[in-house]
Amino acid sequence: MQVEVRVTGQLIDYFSGTHVNLDEGATVEQALVVLEIPAASVGLVSVNGDAVPREKRAQHGLVAGDQMVVMAPLTGG
Repeated sequence: MQVEVRVTGQLIDYFSGTHVNLDEGATVEQALVVLEIPAASVGLVSVNGDAVPREKRAQHGLVAGDQMVVMAPLTGG
């Protein structure tokens, strides 16, 4: 299945494409592995505009056509 992906901040060093092909039933956590983005480097993930908390990424399933945004942690002061 194909999922639309937007990666922000320094995370574009890991993935700069627009789509990823995943196995049916893949989770957000599995998508991050396929994208080769270390989980510790991710600040926020949203799917179709809804935030997916870190503790739910392993259970949150994706479906074809979903839009996933992966953001780096916010820094600064």
